[in-house]
Amino acid sequence: MFLTLSVQKNVNMKFKQFRLIIPLFAVIFLASCLSTDDTTYSENPTFVSLTFADNDSIPDLSSADFTLEWDELLDDSVIVNLDSLPYQTRIDSVNPTFTFQSTGAKLLYYQNDDVLDSVYLTGTDTIDFTNVVKIKNYAADVIHLRTYPIKVNVHQVSSELYIWNKVSDNIDNHNALNQKAVYFNDLVFYYLKNNTANYAYVSANGYDWSSKTITGLPSNCTFSDLNIIGSIIYVTAADNKIYSSADGLNWTPKVQFTDYTFVSLLCTLNSNLCAVVKLNSDQNYYFANSINGEFSDATVNQQIKYNFPISDFTSISFKSRTGKSKAMIIGGKSADGTTLKTNWNTENGTYWIDFSIENKTLDTLATGASVISYDDKLFLFGVRNDSTVLTSHYKVSIDEGFSWHKPDTAYNVLPEEYLIRNYTSAIVFNPMDYDETITYTSEQVTNSNRIFLFGGKTATQNLSDIWTGKLNRKGFLLQ
Repeated sequence: MFLTLSVQKNVNMKFKQFRLIIPLFAVIFLASCLSTDDTTYSENPTFVSLTFADNDSIPDLSSADFTLEWDELLDDSVIVNLDSLPYQTRIDSVNPTFTFQSTGAKLLYYQNDDVLDSVYLTGTDTIDFTNVVKIKNYAADVIHLRTYPIKVNVHQVSSELYIWNKVSDNIDNHNALNQKAVYFNDLVFYYLKNNTANYAYVSANGYDWSSKTITGLPSNCTFSDLNIIGSIIYVTAADNKIYSSADGLNWTPKVQFTDYTFVSLLCTLNSNLCAVVKLNSDQNYYFANSINGEFSDATVNQQIKYNFPISDFTSISFKSRTGKSKAMIIGGKSADGTTLKTNWNTENGTYWIDFSIENKTLDTLATGASVISYDDKLFLFGVRNDSTVLTSHYKVSIDEGFSWHKPDTAYNVLPEEYLIRNYTSAIVFNPMDYDETITYTSEQVTNSNRIFLFGGKTATQNLSDIWTGKLNRKGFLLQ
């Protein structure tokens, strides 16, 4: 009995020892396997993306779009947002998320070339990017690394600020009585006249000007009703003829009416030239429209109302926000010589609506105001028609001419040196609507969408100076 138990006990003891040996061999075997690491770690530390998290106290922060761009000055690739963040955007409390092809044990960021921290940035860290100048990323193999300079661009001036400068003090000494500038065939034409002759100055950029000779145009034209259709420019003269030119310098007369007399050209609309004519038999005034500048008795349509301007008005043709063609005639004098405070609008050149009946925000204008379309707004330059004191009348409309108000003087005010004047002519040089699918050069952007103001008259002198202005946002490479 004992033997049996003893044997059995001995056998049990040996079995228990064997059970302990099995796990030991397993551990040794696994350790041996693990000691041979066949895992391949990435050697690519290349930048992929950087985003800024939303921050309720810093609007627009998350709109920053970062790309990797080559910087010739640094001779290196830079992580940068080409489209700068809005003016005064804070970047001192930013929660960034970096993405690389692979990341190792740590991601370093630097300030003034000194290491600030060696903590792996997880996207929950808050960093002051006014001080960060570069980032260093280690690949997964913790051997290969890449250091990138970082630029977080923030506009240093308001994107809505208008910057005005004088281009020329005086480019003409002819004491011009009448003047008008137009943008035609990718050139600026500045026309002036005195009692004896017509003069023209031409520029390809609005800054450098050359004097040109005008032929075929009588000295009794006024230039105030210059209008352009396609590649032809038109103007009327006191001899009751319309003159046209394909180059802005050499002019030829058009066919005259039989029963009517030309009074003025109103505007161009939908490739139509709209004019005011007077019936010789009853001396009443009528509208006339022509698609090619060739008028005849058959082009005359309806009679003009008593309070519609026939002279001394300012006009503009423009596109609405929805792309619809419109024309507007502001101020001027009626057939009986009354100075008007009207604001007539049309979409077809025949049916006209006077906005001033419902909206009284446009004051009566002195002769020779000028209006332009710019940044989906209309801008009016001129003076009020006040018999005692000339006051500036620089107004803007954001609803396509229905109502008018003064520009915000925090962002848009003409320089004090710009004297109160009428007969000022205004144009937009190289107007361009930016297309997101097109990559523009900085030169293209700089030379587009610039306002130019030309000459005019003060109470005591005739002027031929030139000013230019531009909305800051129109000068940004990315819109």
